[in-house]
Amino acid sequence: MIRYIIILLTFLITSFVGFCQEKYWVFLTDKAHSVDDRSIYLDSRTIDRRIKLGLPKYDSEDLPISNSYFELISQNTVEIKGISRWFNALCCVANEDQIKKIKSFPFVKDVKQTVKHLNTCRTVSEEISVNNLMERQITSLEGQYFHKNNLTGKGIRICVIDGGFKGAKESPALKHLFENKQVLKSWDFHHKTENVYRYNNHGTAVLSCIAGKYENQIMGLAQSSEFLLARTERVLVENESEEELWLMAMEWADANGADIINTSLGYTSDEYFNYQMDGETSLIARAVNLAAKKGILVLVSAGNSGDEDWKYIATPADADSALTVGAVTGSGLHRDFSSFGPTSDYRMKPNVVAFGDVMGATKNGIKKAYGTSFSCPLVAGFAACVWEKHPNKSNMEIFKLVERSGSLFPYFDYAHGYGVPKASFFFKDKEKNPTFKIRKVQDSVLVEIIDKSYLNTGTQYMFMHVEYDQFIYQKNKHKVLEYYETIYLHRDIPYVIDASQYKDRTLRFHLNGYTEKIRL
Repeated sequence: MIRYIIILLTFLITSFVGFCQEKYWVFLTDKAHSVDDRSIYLDSRTIDRRIKLGLPKYDSEDLPISNSYFELISQNTVEIKGISRWFNALCCVANEDQIKKIKSFPFVKDVKQTVKHLNTCRTVSEEISVNNLMERQITSLEGQYFHKNNLTGKGIRICVIDGGFKGAKESPALKHLFENKQVLKSWDFHHKTENVYRYNNHGTAVLSCIAGKYENQIMGLAQSSEFLLARTERVLVENESEEELWLMAMEWADANGADIINTSLGYTSDEYFNYQMDGETSLIARAVNLAAKKGILVLVSAGNSGDEDWKYIATPADADSALTVGAVTGSGLHRDFSSFGPTSDYRMKPNVVAFGDVMGATKNGIKKAYGTSFSCPLVAGFAACVWEKHPNKSNMEIFKLVERSGSLFPYFDYAHGYGVPKASFFFKDKEKNPTFKIRKVQDSVLVEIIDKSYLNTGTQYMFMHVEYDQFIYQKNKHKVLEYYETIYLHRDIPYVIDASQYKDRTLRFHLNGYTEKIRL
């Protein structure tokens, strides 16, 4: 009897191993026998964008995967979950025996198990009466400068990748977009349908932060832009990886002529660690960099883990080419939930910040929402106006212009980036008058405040960071921040720093639009 039980258990275990199903990415060696008529699946707008930016009209990444390879792999899987032209890969569900067979194919380059149980960055919303928050989310960006100069994002096509756009068609805050046929295409990557207007309204609020208007008050700056809407997230149910859907949405956006992609999501998980936020580990971070190479400006929420154990940015916010957006309060200071930088390889993130508390669209009106999910689209609308003003600039030139327009630039830190983008940057040539001066006295650094307007208001903040430019990471020297803080000014006295503790460091200060540094 015991022997029988052992044999039975062995059989069951063996069977379980053979039939246990997991999700994998299968990477192929080439695109043999793929159809080479790219006009079939690339919008003319895509070609125009590439020509304008001096890029090749087509590249090998545009080609679909080989049909013959697809057929052989699909015959040896439980299900095909997704296809990536860019990475020449298929996402599939398969058991161990099937994967062994797939790995044996000569055209298979690599097989990697996907990340499981990803958690999206949380967002919270609550019902609230209409107040001046709508106005402030625009004036904080100095959006009135764009409005006065008739810059409304015209000629810019924006793809919004999100968890659903429930109520968007009925929302009075988005009525103008549908009446003017500015929403060109939509696709639900879960259900393979054009209907993205169900399940969740997170994307509805996000869209309104890009281009919404309620009772003649602008909620987002890109009023005249065109839109592509993609649903990739379940939002409430994150029981499996959705990276493959997000990747397919990126490729769909490129094929349909998107200039800008806004993605108000980010992934953290037990499968990822902070040290993997290097812009190279996750497939979606690599996809952001690929999209940038194709001339697309990609904006990504920094994440809402700043007050959680994770603390740092999520992926794909770690991508080098992602314009990563954090959140600030009405005072321009770090919002507690906004995720911190830097990346694990010590690149600066976030790049810029915007209001983390906004009024967003609902089916019947508007409500307050907060999270980097909403600071990100505010900057996306801002970037669309910048690009309309500078139509001959490349996507990465617009990226740099948005950074340079930051309220703190050239100061930066890992909470605020370069600060809140300001539209006045594009219309003013005047240099900012010094607001303070720095001098070294023996072993001390004295920061003497010239602009003493804070004495009347009682609220003024000076930003300070310590830059260590001899930091060695992976045999390369990096300029990294060793320390940073915001200093509350409340008295008319110089700010004194012990210089001895900062030998071979650069100290940089910022106050009211003026930045100065000192090398110790």
